[in-house]
Amino acid sequence: MGEFMLSIVFGILIYGTLFMPYIIGIILSIIVIRLIRKKLVNKNKKFKALIYVIVILVCGYVSIKVGYSFLLYASAKPDKLYTEMKEINESERLIGLSKEQVIELLGKPRGDEDKDVYYYDAGKVTNYLFFGEIDFYELRIIFDENDIVEYTSIRETI
Repeated sequence: MGEFMLSIVFGILIYGTLFMPYIIGIILSIIVIRLIRKKLVNKNKKFKALIYVIVILVCGYVSIKVGYSFLLYASAKPDKLYTEMKEINESERLIGLSKEQVIELLGKPRGDEDKDVYYYDAGKVTNYLFFGEIDFYELRIIFDENDIVEYTSIRETI
């Protein structure tokens, strides 16, 4: 009996999370319809039905677009390396450094050290909403013709 209850609770958590934007859209639609119902008292039934359908569609669309974006953002957890590399990239503190200084700070890059672009592992972000999907990132450091850092960026690896 305990396993059955646990599976029901687990199912509610999974499906409740996945369908949360739809549930929010329905609740939002009900609230809006209740607010405008008094203004539609003297209108014909077809007009009221059309207004209600439009309200439901708009509320559903908005809640799905905003809801899933928020759920993805809220469930994504970066690891420590990603957080550190993102801070290094956003602070632009590597710009102006030489290749030797970059190697001293971050270690040897992946691949050839003689190229004008260095690549470093920049960690990962795990999305716990969709069954632990993991996105891996790399820090890209671009040097100018004098071997000085000109630009840095973080991008998802394929």
